[in-house]
Amino acid sequence: MRLYGGQRDAFLIPDSVISSDQASKIVFTVADDGTVGTKKVELGPIVDGLRVVRSGLAPTDRIVIDGIQRARPGQKVTAEDGTIKAPEK
Repeated sequence: MRLYGGQRDAFLIPDSVISSDQASKIVFTVADDGTVGTKKVELGPIVDGLRVVRSGLAPTDRIVIDGIQRARPGQKVTAEDGTIKAPEK
């Protein structure tokens, strides 16, 4: 049974871009000057193949969605626009 809990704005991101830092979940972000940083996020369920981010991100944040294995806080990168799409079923 599913109960309707209302409607809420949330960010949806691929599960693959979420990393762990001790007991926290984080995502890598890119600042305006190209510096990689991290943001602690509170996660929710998976909806349509993407993870709900309940808190921790702002609409203006740019997150690393490709190459997170190479991303290191403080590192300078050249950010490129990307697209987040739900996986095909």
